[in-house]
Amino acid sequence: MRKIVYMLWLAIFPLSAMAGDIQYTRPALTLKNDTLTMEFSMNVSDVHVNSEQTYAFTPVLREGQNYYAMPPVIVTGKNGDYKMRRSERKMARQFGYDNPYVVIHGRLDNREDVVRYKASVPYQPWMDHASMILLQEGKECCEVDLLDITVIEPDMAVQTPALPVEFEVCEPCKEMVSVLAPKEEPLKVRSEQSTLFIEFPVGKTVFDANYKNNRSELQKLKDILDPLEDRDLVTFKSINVCGYSSPDGSVRTNDRVASQRAESFALNLKGGYNFPQEVLHVTSAGEDWDSLVKMLEEDKPAYTDRALAVIQKYDNLDVREARLKTTLGTATYRTMMNQYYPRLRRLSVSVDYEVREVLNSEAARLIYTNPKLLSLQEMYRVAGMYQPGTKEYKEVYEIAAATYPEDVIANINAASANIVSGDFKKAASYMDKVKEDPRAYNNLGVLAWLAGNTEDAKGWFQKAASVEPEKANANLEKMIPYETASQK
Repeated sequence: MRKIVYMLWLAIFPLSAMAGDIQYTRPALTLKNDTLTMEFSMNVSDVHVNSEQTYAFTPVLREGQNYYAMPPVIVTGKNGDYKMRRSERKMARQFGYDNPYVVIHGRLDNREDVVRYKASVPYQPWMDHASMILLQEGKECCEVDLLDITVIEPDMAVQTPALPVEFEVCEPCKEMVSVLAPKEEPLKVRSEQSTLFIEFPVGKTVFDANYKNNRSELQKLKDILDPLEDRDLVTFKSINVCGYSSPDGSVRTNDRVASQRAESFALNLKGGYNFPQEVLHVTSAGEDWDSLVKMLEEDKPAYTDRALAVIQKYDNLDVREARLKTTLGTATYRTMMNQYYPRLRRLSVSVDYEVREVLNSEAARLIYTNPKLLSLQEMYRVAGMYQPGTKEYKEVYEIAAATYPEDVIANINAASANIVSGDFKKAASYMDKVKEDPRAYNNLGVLAWLAGNTEDAKGWFQKAASVEPEKANANLEKMIPYETASQK
């Protein structure tokens, strides 16, 4: 069902000295299946009649030479049938209504004065711009005075269009939201990193996957590499393994141990994945004092200032370690070793690779299995396979935003997909990430409109005109009925 907006003439004028004033509410009009339905309430409590009087009040839709009359509301002084037959009513003769909408017997003490009027008529295009008038016909002493037909011409008011409902597909939003095109990515270059806290027995440098927690640490790297084993899609460019050590022991020994442990791990890695020798690179960073300083500054244990003063004072790393022991004391130094040194002994692995362009059929599979192999363009081609507002359409845009969380376009488009699907709250969460970017202004306007903030929406659309002028101006036009209604 689509809601249509009408300019309706609704203010109240006195009918006559006998009929008094009629009051009624602003009609609500809806169109469904080529049937126009009008609903409003009419109060005739001020219409007073004697035993010889009858009044008919006929709602009429009118636009230019076109008009359509609906059944009248009759107020009569007789307790029996009303004394205004079809042949006596000008409106009845013209439009063929034999029966009134309701007959109110004006002489009854308990008469019901409020009429909840609801009528359905066949829709015609001219009704899109129709006004409503109310015609009064009065009969006294069994005669119809045709000159007594009164047209009530009130002030103009506007029926506020209903806003889209949350959690339902927002049809008007399909044209209103921003769906931005990402930059082309002809060569998809990817780089992923993992830090592994591989443990070795004291004095040993040979990697053992089954030693202590090494199996679970190795799995972190496998989670990166296993999805890349399809060599038809992926070409490895570089795999770098760098070893780090803690400061306990001599610098020379620590450099050697870190290097040998990295070499042993890389050899095991190559055997498991059969990498070309030329892409595998092994280095050693030796003692990692920088990370120790960072951890001390973040945690601020009681001995922080003394430890940092020693580290800053001595450039010779072996002297630095010795002075730490004497300055902190054996117990405190051991506490620092147990708390921080295990995290310094680690391997850093970076994987650089390229991914070829994929077909739409491949992208439709990878979007759910390994989306990081897809560019935003490829993901959006998958989204194009579905109708906006469907679960699948929204899902693809959400996966794109999860894969590229820092990308402005990915977040704006994910918000658009959720707006169209009716999830306005989730759309707002995407927009919060990018609200400072001018490309976000249009969607912020749509969300403001959906929240009923017409003025805020207009402000956003006006700002968005510098980015998406055609869409922003069209959205400003859509605000006119809401703006006009809010002023009444």
